[in-house]
Amino acid sequence: MHLFLSRSWRTLRDESGQTLLLFTILLPVLFGFAAIAIDIGMLRYQEEQLQSLADAAALAGAWEISYCNGVADCTAMQTAAQQALAENGYTNVTLNKQCTGSNSATGLTLTLNNGPCALGSKDPDSGDKGSVEVVVAKEAPTYFGRILGIPHVLLSARAEASLALGQDSPFCINALDATDPGTILINGNARLVASCGAIDDSNATNALVVNGHATLETTRNNVHGTALLNGNPTVSPNVTEHAPALPDPLSYLKPPNSTGCNYSNMVINGHTSKTLGPGTYCGGLTINGNTNVTLNPGTYYFTGNFIENGNDTLTGNGVTLYFASGTLRLNGNSDANLVAPTTGEYAGILLYQNPSDPSPVILNGDTKSVFQGAIYAAGAPLYINGNGNLNAAYTILDVASVIDNGNASFYINDDYSSLPGGSPAKIVGLTE
Repeated sequence: MHLFLSRSWRTLRDESGQTLLLFTILLPVLFGFAAIAIDIGMLRYQEEQLQSLADAAALAGAWEISYCNGVADCTAMQTAAQQALAENGYTNVTLNKQCTGSNSATGLTLTLNNGPCALGSKDPDSGDKGSVEVVVAKEAPTYFGRILGIPHVLLSARAEASLALGQDSPFCINALDATDPGTILINGNARLVASCGAIDDSNATNALVVNGHATLETTRNNVHGTALLNGNPTVSPNVTEHAPALPDPLSYLKPPNSTGCNYSNMVINGHTSKTLGPGTYCGGLTINGNTNVTLNPGTYYFTGNFIENGNDTLTGNGVTLYFASGTLRLNGNSDANLVAPTTGEYAGILLYQNPSDPSPVILNGDTKSVFQGAIYAAGAPLYINGNGNLNAAYTILDVASVIDNGNASFYINDDYSSLPGGSPAKIVGLTE
């Protein structure tokens, strides 16, 4: 028995020695695999960061497509893409253009192509001026790979974004406020009727509210938050709650330049008729009494309120009203017939208010009023207190909030056939 135990103990000691030897041999291999896993994990993380940068730069560049008008190496597009990278912490970027650059720089490189060309004929959007391609690349250091003679690895990420025109979008009522309740609010017997959709970007409870016997009839009623229907309203179709919020479709607009003060604190009184021309109206414009005012085509730059009071009539064909400060207020039984330009930088843009100005846009008036064009006030509410808009071929409401009160009825169409480029409301999205 004693002999058996001694032999068994010797055998175990021999095997433990073999295990130790085997462990000693395999330890560098295990460390090698661990090192490779660490390097791969770090490189994968940096690749994901690069992809986020490429996506942001491509989206920013796509907003500028309409301004670049097919011009290669468009400065506005390059600036937008570089700004997107700067906002993510990358300010020292080497810019390559139109697939001519290489990714040999030691820092971050940005290759911007309009249209896409990096994949050649393999890309179905190759050469399409309606798409922007971005490739971002940088050399990433390795931590353990340098032991194997691989001190760094070239990483890159690619993204494509395209600009779709607004007629492809189902929405022409855009309430942009992201947090407040009642961002779309319809009260009393008011009617808001559209041959297109409504989107409420607010994530609030009761973001969309329809009270009493009010009516909301569109092709889509989407709300990012939730809806509250009080009383006996008519809502068609049913509201889709918790829908994705959409970006501002007119955020690409750039304000016009002031021409100096062509007019200062202008007031038109009495029973008269007057024709006005485009220019800068410092201090705003007020129309009182029973006055007929005609606006000649062009861009009107205001640094104050444009107020129409009483029983005035306001007519303008091919006009854009830009408010650097102040807003548009139509009061009383005002009659407005305003039509946006069909060509030029502000084609389809009727009212454009500084997005940082919260002054409410107020549309009162009678059944003869027409507002054909986009009403853009990203930082301000729109109050609809009168009836009208029966004959407008198209209207786009792109405002912080929409409040339709009383017995007001407002009708919105989406016939953009008068605009060569379709709706001015643009949707940018990643395609790859």
